[in-house]
This record gives sequence, C-alpha cells and structure tokens, in this order.
Amino acid sequence: MSDDNLMADALSKTQIEALSKQLDNLEGGLRALLDATASGAAPVKLKDNQGRLSRMDEMHNQSILIANRNVTRNRLKAIGLAREKLEEGFYGFCDDCDEPIAFNRLMAYPDAIRCISCQSRFE
Repeated sequence: MSDDNLMADALSKTQIEALSKQLDNLEGGLRALLDATASGAAPVKLKDNQGRLSRMDEMHNQSILIANRNVTRNRLKAIGLAREKLEEGFYGFCDDCDEPIAFNRLMAYPDAIRCISCQSRFE
C-alpha cells in the first residue's frame, strides 16, 4: 500500500466520519467501564468478609473483573491504533491481505484489523 489515498478508494468521506464517531463512542464507553469497575479491582480485605467461602467468592469475582478490565485496556489500545491508521490514511484495510474491510464490519467493530475472511482463518 504505497498510495496515501488508499483509504479514500475504499471508504467515502461520510463513512469515514461515521466510523470516527463509532471509535469515539466505543472509546468513551470503554473508559466509562474502566472508571465504573475501578473500585471492584481493589484488593479484597480479609476482614471485610466473615466467611472463608465469601472471601473466596469475592476473590474469584475480582479475578474475573480484573481479566475483563485487561481486555478493555487492550481494546482501548486497538482503538488508538485504529485512530493512527485513520490519520495516516490506511484505516479500513486488512492487516493480512491488504484488501478493504467491509464498512458494515467496521461499523460493528471499528477497531477491526482484519477482513472477515482473514479473521475467520485467524480464529
């Protein structure tokens, strides 16, 4: 992909604007989720729960929450990479085959890095 205007060939200006808003909305939602779950990720205090099973349940739930927060942080990184590609003019192209990613796929997953065919093979 040597042409700086490749993105214009695959996506219209209106589509690019819609996808940029999708990225904004997704990022805002993910940041709000991180904020809302911050207190639940704090270490479990042993004296807060009376029973051993209650502490174990709390620690198990916390480990799930922490794993979900890590997934959320990774998704935020992917959004940052999508924004970089948008600014550089390479947004909307598959990282594997260099073909355009379908607009509907990008609307559903604005941080997608693969077309549906390559993503299917990847999984």
